[in-house]
Amino acid sequence: MRLTCRYFGKALRSARALVVCVLIAQGLVFVCVPAQAQGQDPDDFQDDFAEVSRQIPQLAIQGETKKATALAERYVADARETNGEDDPEFATALSWLGWLYQKQDRSAEAVPLLEQALVIREQSFGPDHHLVATSLNNLAAVYYKQDREAEAKALTARANEARTKAVGLNVLEAFPRRFRELHWSGQEGEAAKLARRYVALARERYGADQPGVVPALLEAATLFEWQGNVPKAEALLKETLKIRTAAFGPRSPEVADSAFALGRLYATAGRNKQAERMLKRALSIRKAVYGSRDDKVVEATDALAGLYQKMGRKAEAEKLFEQSRKVNRRLAFMEVEPTYAVVKVYYATDRKNTGAADPAEVYAGDRGPLTLGSATVSIPRDHRAGAVETPSIWRLEWCNDPERFVVLLSVDELDQAQFFKDVSARVKDSAGKSAFIFVHGYNVTFTDAARRTAQMAYDLGFDGAPVFYSWPSQASYASYKVDETNAEWSRLDFKIFLKDFAAQSDAEHIYLVAHSMGTRVLTGALKELVLEDPSIRDKFDEIILAAPDIDADTFKRDIAPRILAGEAGTTLYASSGDYALMASKTFAGYRRAGDTAGGVTIAPGVDTIDASAIRTDFVGHSYYADSDSVLGDLRDLMLHGKRPDKRSRLSPVKTKDGRYWTFTEDQAPAQ
Repeated sequence: MRLTCRYFGKALRSARALVVCVLIAQGLVFVCVPAQAQGQDPDDFQDDFAEVSRQIPQLAIQGETKKATALAERYVADARETNGEDDPEFATALSWLGWLYQKQDRSAEAVPLLEQALVIREQSFGPDHHLVATSLNNLAAVYYKQDREAEAKALTARANEARTKAVGLNVLEAFPRRFRELHWSGQEGEAAKLARRYVALARERYGADQPGVVPALLEAATLFEWQGNVPKAEALLKETLKIRTAAFGPRSPEVADSAFALGRLYATAGRNKQAERMLKRALSIRKAVYGSRDDKVVEATDALAGLYQKMGRKAEAEKLFEQSRKVNRRLAFMEVEPTYAVVKVYYATDRKNTGAADPAEVYAGDRGPLTLGSATVSIPRDHRAGAVETPSIWRLEWCNDPERFVVLLSVDELDQAQFFKDVSARVKDSAGKSAFIFVHGYNVTFTDAARRTAQMAYDLGFDGAPVFYSWPSQASYASYKVDETNAEWSRLDFKIFLKDFAAQSDAEHIYLVAHSMGTRVLTGALKELVLEDPSIRDKFDEIILAAPDIDADTFKRDIAPRILAGEAGTTLYASSGDYALMASKTFAGYRRAGDTAGGVTIAPGVDTIDASAIRTDFVGHSYYADSDSVLGDLRDLMLHGKRPDKRSRLSPVKTKDGRYWTFTEDQAPAQ
């Protein structure tokens, strides 16, 4: 899989060029049609610069870089002659040529062209125009390539400032976050209204039939699918299919992605025949484009197999599943030079094993027996603290390349004896003879729990045993109630595991970290253990509750005084910007302990940290692991045993109900 991903990344350069088309030229989004440069009448060349702009990326996409460069050089010469060197058209021509030089690693030649284009656009449009922001980013990209990081960052900052002032641009980019926030705070009507407005603005900006509008259509379709509005989601996805077919051709990978999205939607809605047709279409295109061994082909194969299994067509399903297994077995023996770190983590789960060969598909959302094992996760060389690097649809990244992303590489089940033997060895090799157990929250896959655990261990510099407990979350924002039921169901299994871990891990220091709905799993199990044996509480050095999805009054009355108070510490991270907890409140009707919007939850024996200043993901719900500030605070707590009054990032806040802590200054979110 790793080798395939690397080659896939190279193959994607042609597709990614289309995104660069959007960024580099003058805000135009291009419909890429078969190049006609060779047969074009020279006398018409100067009269159709827009067509030339379409032809340049098309030639580059086809691998005809030399022809594209020759065309761009002619574009520059003719734009200079026709419009003059102070005209925006000339700036666009320079930008295209600079882009092509950059693609050919001719950065020294690209820089003066892009610098000149920037000057022309600033003089023509003023410093705050969105085309100026585009030129700033174009130049910054080359500076980064030349290791001129300080200059590149300064240009990027200027670009962001210009975009903020440019009419509509940042407003448009902010829409997805805003309508998701509205959705999860229970304002579904307002969210839908904003999503429709987002699509309308995108159509106005890019053109209703241009590829640039597709990301907005996909974002809005996702929202409507969450809301159960399948017809609206279907209409938007069909629109992406139509646009991509016209722009890229009916057998393009972009068309396959739209067909795949439609197929998944139809399968979820029980429209099996339509789902089969779309998934077959996606699979056929992907095989033709990428070959039979690519991850995208495996993804489509597994989706079609799952549909057949659902339809009772077991023989066809098994045939497709076997094709996927063969691909994964072959890939397992491929080796590449590692340019990334590999973190080994340990797990316990009561998810059902699917039998899939792909590590990311071994455990899904069904309930199963308590199982133990280990997993390996990649951390890329250029990893930034707090981030879980993931492919982005906005950058046309689909493949999990471990050199670029945090990837679950392997999953191995172990019997209990081997599990604790391995954990014990890891603990004994650590300086602090320590371990932490992480319990994830709602809307989390097994894969994401493994990736988050590895990221935390890596960023914290934790040399003990990193362990996570994965209960059968459905990994869907719309499945809150199902997750709630499964979290309750998992308490007994986690109780058994926690008791065994305390007795058999040989860890002298154990830290329990739970997030969101996972705090219910942890506190419920711990409550029963303490009732059976009060001394077990002292085996856990620290209980860390991040954004606890627990009724605030219940937490103060039933949980804090009975199982959290004592010599061992308890820390609660909360936030006023936690939109997921606001959504939880709409179900429960009362404020959650992790939400400070209605007041900070203060309880004896609990150090409450207000992390409202820390803003990261669009629901503001993972600040405990996404923010370098909180990671630093966790490091002081777990690795150095410092209480809040000894931690430099925190300041006390005194209230009539007691004292809590807040971060000393606003911290920029990890990007």
